[in-house]
Amino acid sequence: MALVLVVGTTAGCTLEASLKKRVSGNLVFWDQRRGFEAVAANLDIFTEISPFWYRVLADGRVVPYTTASGATYEDAAMVSFLRANRILVIPTVANIVDGQWDGASVSRIINSPGLRDVNVRSLVQLAVSRGYDGIDLDYENLPASDRTAFTVFVRQLADALHTAGNLLTVNVYAKTSEPGTWSGPQSQDWSAIAAAADQVRIMAYEYHWASSGPGPVAPIGWVREVLEFARSRVPAHKIVHGLPLYGYDWVGGSGVDHVWETTMALARGHGATVNWDHASASPWFHYSAQGRGHTVWFENGASTSAKLEAADTCGVGGVTLWRLGGQDPGTWPALRAWLGSAPAHPRIRRPRSRP
Repeated sequence: MALVLVVGTTAGCTLEASLKKRVSGNLVFWDQRRGFEAVAANLDIFTEISPFWYRVLADGRVVPYTTASGATYEDAAMVSFLRANRILVIPTVANIVDGQWDGASVSRIINSPGLRDVNVRSLVQLAVSRGYDGIDLDYENLPASDRTAFTVFVRQLADALHTAGNLLTVNVYAKTSEPGTWSGPQSQDWSAIAAAADQVRIMAYEYHWASSGPGPVAPIGWVREVLEFARSRVPAHKIVHGLPLYGYDWVGGSGVDHVWETTMALARGHGATVNWDHASASPWFHYSAQGRGHTVWFENGASTSAKLEAADTCGVGGVTLWRLGGQDPGTWPALRAWLGSAPAHPRIRRPRSRP
C-alpha cells in the first residue's frame, strides 16, 4: 500500500502528495489532423488518448462515425504510433446522432436486458478486436429515471471489459451535490460508477453554454466546488478532471463554440481587447460585426493553469482535455509545470484477462 502524505488542505480538498498524475485528451474526428499534431508534438505529456471515432446504434451495436462517402475515421497507423510511444488508446463511444445526443436510444438499451447485452458485447468486441486498451463511455442526455439502470449497465460493462483485460472510463456531467440539479447529472450515480469503472472523467465545463447567454465556460470557483464534491464520492485516483480548451461567441442570446485559434483570430480581426476576469479566472472580449454586439468567453493557457492548480489542491488523479486541436500553445507549458509537481508519466494498468 502506498503511503499517503497529506501536505495541505484548501476549501474542503486535501492534497495527497503520493498521487500520480495522468493526462488524456480527446482526438475528435472533425479536427483529427490538428489534434494528432498536438499529441505528436507533446508526447511527453500524454498517458492516454481517446479518439472520438464510434457511436452506438439504437439496436445496441457500436459502429464507427463515417464521412459522407462512407469512410471511417479510424487510423491504425495513428494507433500504432501512440502505442509505440507508450500512450494508451481508449476510444470514446458516444450517442451522438446527427449532431444531437440521442438519450432516448441509450435509455431503451440500458433498460432492456437483451439490448444491454448486445451493447456490452459490441463494446468489448471493439476493444479486443482493435487491440485498444479500453473503452471511454460517453452516453449523455439520459433521463433522471435511468439512474439505477445506468449503474447496472456500467457495472456489467466494467465486469466484461475487465474480464477481457481492458479498462473502462466513464464521462459524467459536473455537479456539486447528489443527485444533481437537472436530469443529466441526476442519471449518474458517481459513487456507484466509481466503484465499477477505472476512471470517472468529470466534464467540468459548460457552466455557460450555447443557449445560456454569455459567461465563463468553467469559472474557477465552480470548478473547485465540483472537484471538492467529487472527492467526497469518488476515490481520488479515479477522478479525472475534464478541462475545456474552447469557448463561445455569443450574439443575440445564442453562442457558437470556437477553439482558441479561431477565437484569437476573431479578436485580432475586430481589433478587440482581450480582458481577464479574475473572479472566474477566464479571458473574454467584446466585438461588433454587422451591427451586432458579440461577447466571447474562452479558455487559454492562463485559465488552464488555474484549473490545474485546483486539480492539484483537490488531489485528483488526472486531467483530460476537451478537445485537442487549435488550443492555446500556452496549454503545454502549463501542463508540464503541473506534471513536474508529481511523479511523471504513471500508467493505469490494463486488468489481466481472466481465464
